[in-house]
Amino acid sequence: MDIKTFLDNTQEHLCCTECMTRFTNPKQLPCLHSFCLHCLQRIQQTSGIRDTISCPECGRNFEIPGNGDLNAFPTNVRINSLLDALPVTECNTSGIKCGNCEKTSRESVYCFSCCSLWCDDCLPLHNRIKIFEEHFALALKDFRVEDFENILKQPKFCGKEGHEKRELEFFCQVCKITICSVCTFLDHEGHAKILLENAAKERKSRITAAIESKKRRALKKMTRIATIDENFISIQEQAVKVKSNVQQFVARLMTAIEAKQNEIFDAVENKVKESLALLTEQKHAIEEEVKTHETAIDKTELILKRNTSAQIMEPNEFLDKIIQEEGEEEDSAVRDGESLTTFFFEGNEGLVHDINIKEIGCFFVTKTSSKDSSAKGNGISEGTVGLEAEFVVTTRNTQKEQCYQERDRVTFEIINREGRDSAIKPQIQDKKDGTYKFSYFAKETGTCQASVEVNGEHVHGSPFEVQIKRREFRPVLSFGQQGSDAGTLCYPWGVAVNDKDEIAVSEVGNHRVQIFASNGTHLRSFGKKGNQQGEFDSPAGIAFHNDKIIVADCCNNRVQLFSNQGHYLNQFGGRGSRDHQLQFPRGLSIDSDGNIIVADSGSKLIKIFSPDGRFLSTIGTKGSFINPVHCIQHDNYLIVSDRGDHSIRVLNREGEFLYKFGKQGKRDGEFDLSGCLSVDRAGHLLVCDSSNHRVQVFKLSGEFVEKFGTRGTGAGEFKVPVSTAVLSVGKLVVSDYGNHRVQIIS
Repeated sequence: MDIKTFLDNTQEHLCCTECMTRFTNPKQLPCLHSFCLHCLQRIQQTSGIRDTISCPECGRNFEIPGNGDLNAFPTNVRINSLLDALPVTECNTSGIKCGNCEKTSRESVYCFSCCSLWCDDCLPLHNRIKIFEEHFALALKDFRVEDFENILKQPKFCGKEGHEKRELEFFCQVCKITICSVCTFLDHEGHAKILLENAAKERKSRITAAIESKKRRALKKMTRIATIDENFISIQEQAVKVKSNVQQFVARLMTAIEAKQNEIFDAVENKVKESLALLTEQKHAIEEEVKTHETAIDKTELILKRNTSAQIMEPNEFLDKIIQEEGEEEDSAVRDGESLTTFFFEGNEGLVHDINIKEIGCFFVTKTSSKDSSAKGNGISEGTVGLEAEFVVTTRNTQKEQCYQERDRVTFEIINREGRDSAIKPQIQDKKDGTYKFSYFAKETGTCQASVEVNGEHVHGSPFEVQIKRREFRPVLSFGQQGSDAGTLCYPWGVAVNDKDEIAVSEVGNHRVQIFASNGTHLRSFGKKGNQQGEFDSPAGIAFHNDKIIVADCCNNRVQLFSNQGHYLNQFGGRGSRDHQLQFPRGLSIDSDGNIIVADSGSKLIKIFSPDGRFLSTIGTKGSFINPVHCIQHDNYLIVSDRGDHSIRVLNREGEFLYKFGKQGKRDGEFDLSGCLSVDRAGHLLVCDSSNHRVQVFKLSGEFVEKFGTRGTGAGEFKVPVSTAVLSVGKLVVSDYGNHRVQIIS
C-alpha cells in the first residue's frame, strides 16, 4: 500500500476507543494501547486509585510513574504524526483551517518549515515576513507521494508546557523518555542521556536482531510442520495398507464361507433330484393302477346294464374277482406314496458365536519399554465423547534428572479400551519443564489408560487412568435474524463448511447463498430469485468441493456450480423424469470420489453425478423411498434420510438395502420429518429431527446416543432445524430454519 492510500485510511485508526472521538494528546500505556490523556484522567478519577490505572482495552493494571501524574506516560508520537498529516488528506472533502486566521478553505498551502497550513489570503503575509524567506511552502493540490512522507518524517517537538517549539533531541536512559535540550537541564539533570538518533539506532538494531530470531524460530517451526505433514501422509498410507489387508483377509473368509454354502447347496440339490425321481416313479405306478381300475369299472358297469338277473348270477370269473377285491387293503404303491421326505438345515451356532465374540484379527502398534523414565498425568483428565479430550503430561528422565527436550520424539496412546487407538502426536506446551499437551479423540465413555513414549521407549510410570465422560452440547454462537439485507437470513435451509471454516448458507426465503466466517461475520453473498444462470428459486442443499460451491436449485429443478467467490460456472439437471433430469432436488453431498449425490425428492430417487455434472447412476427403484431429502456417503455405506417415512435407510455403495431405523414419534430414536444428515468427528450420525425441533445423535448401526435442542427461540433451542455441518474444531453448525438464524453448538 502506498503512503497516500495509507493516509486516506488513517482516520478510522485515529479515534480513541474510550471516548470514540479523535485523539487529543494520546498517551500510550505499557500494554501499547493508547488513549486520550483526558480519558485516562477520567478513568483514574472514577476508580479512586491514584497510583495505578487499569487499561480499558485489555484490563491489565499498571503503576503510574511520576507520583501519579498520567502525563508521565509516553506520548504516542506515531498517532500525533498521523494527526498532523490528517488535515492534508481531508482538504478535498471538508476543507481545512488556516493556521493563521483559522478560516476553512480547500485551497491551502503547507509550509514544511512552519509545519502549518496557510490559506490563499494569509500566504502573502507569510511570504512578506523576512525570517520566512527561506521557508518551503507547497500547494496541497501539488502534493506528491514523497511530500506526504516528508510530513510524517518532520521533527517532533517537546510536549512539556513552554517547550512546544523545542525539538526532541535526547533520550533519558533513567526515565526512558525522549526530551528536548531544555528538559535535559531542568527536569533530567544528572540523568544519563544520549542523543535520540543514537538511542534509536541502538533500539533499531535490537529490533532487527529480534526479528531475525523470530524468523529463525518460524523457520524451525515450519520444518517441524513439514515433518508433521510427512507423518500425516505416513499414517494415512499405513491406514490404507492395514484396511487393504483387512479387506483381503475378510474376502478370504467370505470365499471360504461361500464355498461351504455351495457344498450344502449341492448336497440339497442332489437329494432333491433323488427324492423327486422316486416320487415320479411312484406316481407313474399309481397312474397305471388307476387306469386298470377305470377299465374294470367301465366293463363291470356295462355288464350290470346289459345283462339280466339270470345272466348276472351265472358263473363269471371277472365279476368274482371284482367282488373278491372289494375288501382288500390299499396296494403298496399307494402306501409308499404317502411317505414324504423332510428337509431341514441346522446352522453351526458355535461358529456364529465365535465370529461375534472373537476378533477377525488384531490391530496394534508395536512399542518398546524402558526403566529409565517416569510419567505423571496432571491437569485435565476428563475427556469428551466425540471431541478432542486434552491431557497434560509431565515426563522426566529419572536417571539424568532432566526433562525431555523439544527435539525428543514423544508419542501418546490410549490402551485397554477394546484394543488400542492410534498414537497421537503431542503439542508441546512448555519444553522447559517437560510438559506436553495431548489430544485424544474419544468415541466411548468410561475409563481408559494413557501411555507415553519418548524416543521409542516406553516411559516408566505410565500408563495412568483417564476418565472419558459423555459430551455435553452447548450453544456458543448464533448469527442472523429475519431480513433481506446482507448478514440477515430468511428461512436458511442448507449449511456447508469448507477447509477455511467458512460457512455457506442457502436461503429459501431470499433465494440466495451467503458466506459467513466461523464467528458469524458476513463475508459475501450471491444469487437472487429467477431462473437464469446464477439465479435461484428456493435453493436447498449446499456443499463445498475443490474451491467450488454446489447448490441444489430446488424449484428450478437443477444443480448449479459456482466458484468459491460466487461466480457462476456450470449447471446440470432440468425438469423431467429421464436419468439426467431432476424433480425438486433437495439435499446434496459429495462422496469420497468427488461425485455429487443428489436427493431428488420429486422422483423419489437418489441420483449420482460426476463433478462436471454427467449422470452416473441411480440409487433406489420405484417405491424404495417415499420422500428422500438427503443422502451422504460414509465409509462403504450410503445413508438416506427419508422424510416421508420418518426414517433413516442404510444401503451399500451399490445401492443394495441393508437396514433402516426410526419411525414417526417423539421418543428417542423416533422422528417427526427427518431432515439432513452429517457425521461428526466421533463418527456419529447427526440427524435433524425437524418437527421435533431437535438434533439426534446415533451410532452408524442406528443405536441412539444423544439428542440436543427443544422448541424455542433461546440459545440452543430450535424451530425446525434442517441441516448440520461440522467445523474443523469439532463444533456443529445448525440451520435454524424457523428462527431465521444459524447456531453453532460446541
